[in-house]
Amino acid sequence: MKKNDCNIKNCLRTTHTLSDFLWFLLIGGTPYLIGALAIASYSIPWMLGYLAFTLPFAASEIRFLCSHCPYYAQHKGRTVHCKAMWGPTKWAKARPGPLSSFEKAMLYLFFLLAFAFPMYWLIMRWELLVLYLITIVNMAWTLRRYECPRCMFFNCPFNCVPKSVKDDFLKENDGGS
Repeated sequence: MKKNDCNIKNCLRTTHTLSDFLWFLLIGGTPYLIGALAIASYSIPWMLGYLAFTLPFAASEIRFLCSHCPYYAQHKGRTVHCKAMWGPTKWAKARPGPLSSFEKAMLYLFFLLAFAFPMYWLIMRWELLVLYLITIVNMAWTLRRYECPRCMFFNCPFNCVPKSVKDDFLKENDGGS
């Protein structure tokens, strides 16, 4: 498909499946596991702390990002079903619309903490550090190339859907999100 063949029907991802989540888990979980491996090679308690950080990270992501997303409100059950999360409880109230400056700052802070936490141990294991950085670049590039240009969460700070596609979608869907 050529770029100018893009329209709402063949470009935007309006729902997610379990396989979308498994794909995301593979590209997003790889750097996380490499970080855990580097930490574990020096300290099991610190590795367990790193793994435990997943819970507040997921909770903050639900509150500061997911609660604004149309995919969050789309699934009528009490659990989140999207490419990044599959199964956590929708504990935060849906907040359609853009993220506040505070929410963006908190989101960026949690992402920074998640990716920076294992650096101390990764620096001592240069081969894992290189692999870690490659997988993070691969994850960011893959999401930016294949997901962000197709995502109907137009208020996401990472969204890069062309304006013409956004406008057409919003016109067809009474404003969207």
